[in-house]
Amino acid sequence: MFGLETFTRLTRIKDYLPNSFAIFFLVFLISPQNFISLKTVIVFLANLFITAFIYAFNDVEDAEDDYHASEKRERNPISNEELTKTEGYLISSLLLLKGLFLLSTVSLLVFSLGLALALLGFFYSWKSVRLKSIPIADLVFHIICLGVLQFFITYLAFRSLDLLVIPFLMIIIPSSLIIQVLFEMRDFNVDKKTKINNTIQKLGKFDIKLSLIFLGIIATAGFAAIFFDVSLEYQVLVSLGFLVYLTDLFNILKRSEYL
Repeated sequence: MFGLETFTRLTRIKDYLPNSFAIFFLVFLISPQNFISLKTVIVFLANLFITAFIYAFNDVEDAEDDYHASEKRERNPISNEELTKTEGYLISSLLLLKGLFLLSTVSLLVFSLGLALALLGFFYSWKSVRLKSIPIADLVFHIICLGVLQFFITYLAFRSLDLLVIPFLMIIIPSSLIIQVLFEMRDFNVDKKTKINNTIQKLGKFDIKLSLIFLGIIATAGFAAIFFDVSLEYQVLVSLGFLVYLTDLFNILKRSEYL
């Protein structure tokens, strides 16, 4: 029977909901007058709905593959037959429509970015294309789709494009890359069994310590650039954001079984 717990597992919302609140942090820095506003709530919910669509659609398309991994089969409500694939497609479609409708009330530009985000999410999982099974494309997708585009949807909803995007991208791009590589390494055996030919399958497992350090330095430099760019009263907020970032990275390392 479909309920909140099933919906939570289908969309994997617990994995990204905490990070989604970074939208409020971003709005506070780039457009403080809009921090508490209907527009901020709309952008937050739209990003959440479209992200939920991407994860839910992925579970529908991966149902057969997830069936062969006991942990994934238990989590995926399509694989364990709590939901049918038709129900999964319906739920993911409704999530997408809600997200795009919300963005359409903001501006044509952010709606277009949201549509691009949704299309990339679709092609990432859709078995006729399956970007997740194309080396390098899988990493590029994760960086652009679950990172850069989500950032630009929020940024351009409140502010014109300017040089301040650079330090934010210095944080987002390395972080998104780290997450994808870590989870591909965690799922190495399952992906090999189900013939997901992603980047890590192509390269093989390797020691990523130096890569983590390098990407971490870039992200730290991004935080430092933002810290020195904002006024004194916002520097405390940026410092807190950096601490949250480190905590989140530590948790990702644990979830990926790297620690």
